[in-house]
Amino acid sequence: MIQTKTWISMFFVLGAFMQLAGFTARVFSTQDSCNRTAYGIQSVLLLLGPSSIMISVNLVQTVFYQALDAENFCWVSITWQRIVYPTLNAILIILQAIGGIMVVGSSSRVTIASATKLTIAIYVAQTFFWAFTLAENIYMSIRLCRDPTEASQTLLPRWRSWNQLFGLSISIIGLGRNVMRLTMAGGIAFLVENEWPAYAFDGYQMVVVLGAWVIWYLPGQCRGITSKPNWMHLMTLERRETPQYCEEC
Repeated sequence: MIQTKTWISMFFVLGAFMQLAGFTARVFSTQDSCNRTAYGIQSVLLLLGPSSIMISVNLVQTVFYQALDAENFCWVSITWQRIVYPTLNAILIILQAIGGIMVVGSSSRVTIASATKLTIAIYVAQTFFWAFTLAENIYMSIRLCRDPTEASQTLLPRWRSWNQLFGLSISIIGLGRNVMRLTMAGGIAFLVENEWPAYAFDGYQMVVVLGAWVIWYLPGQCRGITSKPNWMHLMTLERRETPQYCEEC
């Protein structure tokens, strides 16, 4: 693989940058409510930031399955995950960007209404897609507990702890954040008149999710295994050669 440490994790950095830029624009817009530029930046970047973070989450999830040698427990093969998951995320985030830009850049009510419907549809599609990846992860975890692989016992013995990062990320960003946005789109008066709960939730999810990934840097753990398979397999075989096993031979 191309440097896992860089290209897989770059969407974490990109998403965090979008979030910070969006919050900065939000500060400027509170000082000048007529500043359409600041409003447009905050609306689009806070829309795309969490989605960018989820691209890295899904990419690391695939590498994690590979490191655990758990492809047989996945609903979608690792080969197809490398193609389908990033492609779906890319399509959804592009459509989401188009919808967000149309909302903030148009003065036509018809265009704004159409763009809003597009944005809502993308929220729903993302929710179902990320819920599917979470369900796949739960199924993989159950199967791996019942029938552990050699890699899960020797190369990644703490896989259960690291696996919680995916549940944390998907439940907060993939489900919680999108449900919050869909609730706002439903026309609840308090959320429509007061945007701060949505922005507070965006800030909370960025701090919690990215903080957890920084503390337990899973891409680096997986890269140490997938980039040196021959060496790691030799180490595994060496550990299994116990004195008792040699006597039996």
